[in-house]
Amino acid sequence: MDLAALEPGYELFSRRITITSDAINSYLDAVDDHSDAYAIQGIAPPMAVAALVMGEALKAIQLPSGAVHTGQELNFHAPIGVGSEVNCAAKVVQNSLRRGTRFLALEILAEVASERALIGRVSLAIPEESEK
Repeated sequence: MDLAALEPGYELFSRRITITSDAINSYLDAVDDHSDAYAIQGIAPPMAVAALVMGEALKAIQLPSGAVHTGQELNFHAPIGVGSEVNCAAKVVQNSLRRGTRFLALEILAEVASERALIGRVSLAIPEESEK
């Protein structure tokens, strides 16, 4: 994907994903969380949902090697149950090039049954030579 051509407001993707117990377990293993608190409540860890939506966004832009996830701001509005169908989307909110590094900011969104569950901003730094 030509990252230089991504204008603010460009929608990277909009799709429906299912929050599976396998995805949640993979996330919990990756962060070394062995608590059963989420399983008892039947909900997904909020950061697991954020990671899944961010993963979809990064696949959409075909993130090149050398890219660095520099930060995120996330607001969680509602819990998401295991097995839920989640409408998620991402759009470009900033795209600039400074001193050979592209700075890309994305807004991510997750909704369940038309109720906002997550909205956030993800920031990336991508060396210009990675874009070629």
